[in-house]
Amino acid sequence: MTMSKSELRCQAHDAYGGHLGVRASRIAGNSAATSKSVLILLGSGGHTGEMIRILRQFEHFDHLQRQYAVSDSDETSLASIGSLEKSPSVITIPRARNIGESKLSAVFRSSKAFISTFLLFASMRQYPDVFLCNGPGTAIPIAYVLFFFKYLGFCKTKIIYVESLARVNNLSLTGKLILPIADRMLVQWSQLAKKYKRCEYYGILV
Repeated sequence: MTMSKSELRCQAHDAYGGHLGVRASRIAGNSAATSKSVLILLGSGGHTGEMIRILRQFEHFDHLQRQYAVSDSDETSLASIGSLEKSPSVITIPRARNIGESKLSAVFRSSKAFISTFLLFASMRQYPDVFLCNGPGTAIPIAYVLFFFKYLGFCKTKIIYVESLARVNNLSLTGKLILPIADRMLVQWSQLAKKYKRCEYYGILV
């Protein structure tokens, strides 16, 4: 049975909006929506553009307690937040890897990102209900640190990963690494859902 775009969009809302308490037209007026907090990664470049388009689709967006994570020196993503928020809450994470960086340098930078992220989250008094990300590599230390804290019982954060529209036949490296620990893994091409277990497909989301 062929589904209309509106029906696909509704399912998409349910898929990545369910954990956020923002299912369109289903929880309008539900006070539970106001208690949900979400940490949103803006991963620079096209990733940030896709995430902004995803966020614009949420109804009751203002009811969420929102915090954004950006890589250090990512001025573009900081500017993009301004299109959604007047006074955004932002945390800065060291970039896990630069484009074209050597493997040795990338290992050092990634280790630094994990340590800095661990120390940052260890100092938090309250953890988000949801971590929403779509790459790139900066998502990895955040996701794994939150997963580690959840394993220890310190938080109950749900990890939701939305694969980039550009990934048609294979998951990105970030997607492959986060897949084992993600609570929800959404892809935007049906062949990816068939190829990788636990991936969910609801049509184009951006």
